[in-house]
Amino acid sequence: MYAAPLSAANGISPLGTGAIQNGLAGAGTASAGDAFSVVRNPAAGAALTTQLAVSLDLALPNGRITAGASASDPGVFAFVPQTQRSVDGALPVPQFAYNRHLENGSAWGVSLSAAGLAAEAPHGSALFADSIPLLQAQCEGVLGGGAPLPGTSDRYGLCGNSVGTLQLQMYQLFLAAHYAHLFGRGLSLGVAPILSVQTLDARGFQALAKFSNNPQATSDNGDELSWGAGGRVGLLWQPTDHFGVGVAWQTRIRIRESEDYAGLLPGGSLDMPSSLHIGTILMPHPGHQLFVDVEHIRYEDSRPLSNPVEAQRLTDDCLLPRLIRIVTPGGQAPTASPACFGATTGPGLGWRNLTVYKVGYEYTHRRLSLRTGYAQSRRPMAADQALAAMVAPATSRRHLAVGLSWRSSARWRVDVMLQHALPERVEGRNPLSQIQPQLLPPAVEAGTEANDQPVLVELEVWQLGLSLSRTFGVVPAL
Repeated sequence: MYAAPLSAANGISPLGTGAIQNGLAGAGTASAGDAFSVVRNPAAGAALTTQLAVSLDLALPNGRITAGASASDPGVFAFVPQTQRSVDGALPVPQFAYNRHLENGSAWGVSLSAAGLAAEAPHGSALFADSIPLLQAQCEGVLGGGAPLPGTSDRYGLCGNSVGTLQLQMYQLFLAAHYAHLFGRGLSLGVAPILSVQTLDARGFQALAKFSNNPQATSDNGDELSWGAGGRVGLLWQPTDHFGVGVAWQTRIRIRESEDYAGLLPGGSLDMPSSLHIGTILMPHPGHQLFVDVEHIRYEDSRPLSNPVEAQRLTDDCLLPRLIRIVTPGGQAPTASPACFGATTGPGLGWRNLTVYKVGYEYTHRRLSLRTGYAQSRRPMAADQALAAMVAPATSRRHLAVGLSWRSSARWRVDVMLQHALPERVEGRNPLSQIQPQLLPPAVEAGTEANDQPVLVELEVWQLGLSLSRTFGVVPAL
């Protein structure tokens, strides 16, 4: 099983790139610490020498999902009571960056960075049409993607009858080519077009195909490779020896529309959201640096990440009409609904825009640098989106980090960091676990109630990082 997300992060967005930035808990937009600085702020290239940096991060997550007992009232969907690990194991994340310094105060280079989301729940089962005679079915898998459990019946084929293990894996690689120019008085500007490669694999969602506008492209279609593009722009300004500021913006990375999973993804593609970074650096004394950063992530740019699960709308306009069609002999094929899976306004993960606050400190003495940092934001999802969090438990909001660097020579430097996404819990209710019929007017009520099925999502992540930097050309003596 793998990490969700790929590393200690805010939703799907890593705190930083490379051991220096991550050792500051992601702060450093106003700094040109090493070649990895251009991944955040391409303007940093003009303040750097010719340099190559490679990095390897190792994420060590520990996550659990828990579903309590559901009420005895009729319901549309409920988890069978269970507790199981949702994420664990170890996942390596390699990255690199190269910056070439030019004589005219400019610089160019390339970088490769990564982001992603992955989770796996191999056990558990689910109930469809709970407590509704003849229609009820208990199926293998957290979302019922497998076969009916032994000794149970599935008269109307509500189970997915495919893969029971729930698995969601999305990886994105970002290949960027940057150019930066120093305009004098400590001001540099930079730009970096980005080419993105994304792989997506979703398994165990097959039971949702009956409630999708594109049933054949909902689950179990293997790895799908997609391409996308975007860009970054940045500014770096150090007007004095004691103060500097940096601003960087990454556009929305637009990914080609999915063919294999268009019936699961709202809007058909899993785009990477845009983000804005603003940072300052204070250098009150030689060897001391204080970093303060603010990052804003617009998850609303990506419908699969931001669309909420609206239980009442989903029940009224998708689940119940599809269930009625299933039990009606000779019923017509379902028409597309804007409330069903795969629709532009269909259910997603329910993540909201985030603002992340980061502070870091670095002390340098001769060849040794020590650093620490802290970052905090609210959780990506609200408590009323706990149902979606059972599928993708990216709940981290508080991060601690430490790191150090050692210059073995004027050209070589080794950087290490340790980052901890502090334990986080999201407690909520499954609003689909019970529905209340209403006679006047005829309808059902599917809002969140106190006796809805309780669900709990827990996640903690440790991340280790090692970077190695090599400087070329003329270098100052140590």
